[in-house]
Amino acid sequence: MAIRTDIALTKKEVEIFKKFKALSVNEEPLPQGDGTIRISPFDDYVSFTLFDDVEGQDSPIDLSNVGTISLVFVGEKDEIRIPNYTQVQDIDLSQGQVLFRIDKESSKKILALDNNNFYVSTRMVDVNSASDETVLYTGKFLGLTDAAQQSLTSKLDDLTLEYTKELASKDEEIATLKSKVSELENKLSAALATIQTLQASNLNLTNEVATLSEALGSTSEQLLESAASAQALAEEQVKLNQQVVAQQTNKNSKAFYRVAARNMETNATSSNNS
Repeated sequence: MAIRTDIALTKKEVEIFKKFKALSVNEEPLPQGDGTIRISPFDDYVSFTLFDDVEGQDSPIDLSNVGTISLVFVGEKDEIRIPNYTQVQDIDLSQGQVLFRIDKESSKKILALDNNNFYVSTRMVDVNSASDETVLYTGKFLGLTDAAQQSLTSKLDDLTLEYTKELASKDEEIATLKSKVSELENKLSAALATIQTLQASNLNLTNEVATLSEALGSTSEQLLESAASAQALAEEQVKLNQQVVAQQTNKNSKAFYRVAARNMETNATSSNNS
């Protein structure tokens, strides 16, 4: 099968792709029952590092003096026991490390079992007797194809959960933004209503100013006409006054002349009599 490695990916796609990379089963401690091993139809090597909880910390179990360690598969009609494999130098029993080699024939028998449980057990054995067998750890096994499918499904489920949380977070952000948009729309609507009210008021004021200006214009013309009439009447009155004064002056002058003439006549008569 050819695998393409020249596919262009975005940054987000690269992050997602990395999450599909298979991780070793011993990279994180798993509680009782949660561990899963993979069994193929061929020779398999399965390693464990067993821990015990000591004051809230994972502490490796010293397996160097616990007796015979076995990987056991128990079915309805069959039982397969795999002893720990010691033909290696990098396995340290004192640090809880143990390795099992499952040959091809045993792998086929295991895959044919009617359940998929496995057990890591220990039992002290000496020349004369054997102690009760104790289970150190239990978990599940899967065929290689099933394991790959389950691993992919599990990762897809994890991704689905992650993106569900992201979508929920985005939905909350969208709801918050919608609320803010609605609030701004209400404020805008109120502002537009105020503007329309002001525009109507301004139009009324404009009309009133126009009417007042028109009225003031007509009144000004009337006032000017009245002022002009009053000025004409004043001038006419002045003329009449001047004429009356002139006439009165003329009358006074004539009366003076008459009195003067009589005085002269009287004086002349008196002279003649003398």
